Amino acid sequence: MTGRGVLTAAVLAALAGGLCPPGPVAAQPPPAGPSCPALWVLGVQGTSESSPGASEIVDTGMLGQLLGPVVAAAPNLVARTYIPYSASFGGAVGTGGGTDPYVVSAGAGLAGLTDTAGRIAADCPNTALAAVGYSQGAQVVSSFAEAVGAGEGPIDPGRVAGIALFSDPQRAPGSPVIPGRPGQLTPDPAPGTSGAAVSGVVISTAPASGGGIATTSGADYGALTGRVVDACVEGDLSCSAPDRAALLRIAAQLAAQADLRDPVAALGSIQSLLSGTLGDAWTTVVNNDFQIGRSSVDYVPAVSLAQRLTDAADSRTPAPGPADHAAASARWGQITAVVAADPITQLPNLAARLSVAWGQLVADNADLLDPAVLLRYTDLAGRHTSYATGGQLASAIAWLTALAHDLAGSYQ
Repeated sequence: MTGRGVLTAAVLAALAGGLCPPGPVAAQPPPAGPSCPALWVLGVQGTSESSPGASEIVDTGMLGQLLGPVVAAAPNLVARTYIPYSASFGGAVGTGGGTDPYVVSAGAGLAGLTDTAGRIAADCPNTALAAVGYSQGAQVVSSFAEAVGAGEGPIDPGRVAGIALFSDPQRAPGSPVIPGRPGQLTPDPAPGTSGAAVSGVVISTAPASGGGIATTSGADYGALTGRVVDACVEGDLSCSAPDRAALLRIAAQLAAQADLRDPVAALGSIQSLLSGTLGDAWTTVVNNDFQIGRSSVDYVPAVSLAQRLTDAADSRTPAPGPADHAAASARWGQITAVVAADPITQLPNLAARLSVAWGQLVADNADLLDPAVLLRYTDLAGRHTSYATGGQLASAIAWLTALAHDLAGSYQ
């Protein structure tokens, strides 16, 4: 299979198969107990598992298999609220009924989570909050946790007891299960508690290779470091994409912004996005990676070409403005003028530099052509939906239940 074929197969498999959700679990009634419990858990479901009109308390989808047991284990100590949002992926077949592009859907989920957390924190000043997310929902919760940890969220970091992420597309490459704490198996206690119950919890998930398909760096959780658990199953393309697969990440970023309702709409949408990405990347390269002297030009990239393309494809990266494009056009005129004035001296040097950059771009995608790497992704859907059967949810159930007991001071 060619490199292009491998890339296409991987992306299509991720969209059509790897994002399919598990079957629903039995709905449960809202818990009895005080209106302001010791712990209030906010859940953001994965792609196709929610909708703008979804119930805030009915336990369905992957997270229903997590929060239902937690509420049952501590019914008077824990409340839970699911964040209704479109949970869509551009209308792609197999990803639910919503038609919003992924980035629009995730943005709406983040807005809903932010508003709900702020409201609960204000209404229940003595209640601690936790947030859990799966797949697209994990990216939403990861963004929320990063903002809170940086002191930019709707609540103080001291109000957050824990964050649980499953199949997070923003998982940092090679991240341990407790990000920022390599080798640590027990999360830090909730602020203001002894941590007696939490001290008996062990997060048994083994760290996965690779990193999230939506990032090359991952999130920084700041003040929440130690209270975030990031569970990823080996071979789950969403959170364990190969390290050297820049084109795959670029394709994923473009797909996340595209209209995928039918082949015609998808082709036109992705073509437009790709054209814009290439133009933005070129503008950034010309403005930042070429050094122009009075009689010389050199290509000295600050970052790799793969990183320039990945950044340009990412909707979170501010696009170059008219002034940037104008500056690039002027600089390119200078570059061509210098080269035209002395081609014998300038061209061999530029050719050598660009050849190295091209070689690096090939190396940055080497995993797409490595059969040993590709074998890890032969069961994308199975890996992506295995968090309940693989034991990852069991560890989180024990952790959230322990947090509730510590917060209530009821641990014996």
